Amino acid sequence: MRKTLPLPLLLILLLAACRPDVANLDSPGRTIVCLGDSITAGVGSGPGQSYPDLLAARLGTEVINAGVSGETAAEGFARVDQVLAENPWLVIVELGGNDLLRRVPPEQTELALRGILDRLVAARVVPVLVELDAPFGGRYLEIYERLGDEYGIPVVEDAIGEILRDRELKSDSIHPNAEGQKVLAEAIAEEIEPLIKARRKA
Repeated sequence: MRKTLPLPLLLILLLAACRPDVANLDSPGRTIVCLGDSITAGVGSGPGQSYPDLLAARLGTEVINAGVSGETAAEGFARVDQVLAENPWLVIVELGGNDLLRRVPPEQTELALRGILDRLVAARVVPVLVELDAPFGGRYLEIYERLGDEYGIPVVEDAIGEILRDRELKSDSIHPNAEGQKVLAEAIAEEIEPLIKARRKA
């Protein structure tokens, strides 16, 4: 005869299955920080139209914009202490586009991103990577999935590529306009909203 699990145990297992399996959800941090380049900074869109601004409005919480135009992954790594000074529990990392434009070897880009992730994880922060699925991205495309798998962290896939392939979502050849920022904000929100809910239940 088939045995059924007691109802309380079944409910516990179902809740565990729905909860994102991401480390550091018990982080003592209090803020959300967006570490990135000109896309994060909002170049190409108007005031209040960057994806960190849109996330803040959607989530009803402060989201700190730590985007610096022109920044490479290595330069972002050099600013991790500044990011940690904001007492984050979650950091969205959007870097690598300028590495591609400047032809930084992908191995160096990956090393810098690993450095960022190592620092964030060690500081009990939840990292979220934004994938650089740019046209002609070549070996850069492989970095984000590999890091997501190895570190067990969420990766926002396809959003950058969708924007870069659609003229109506760009202000120039590489920067999202206001509509493009909305697309990116939506994709990121879909990744982090389950984390926020799981954190509240933890």
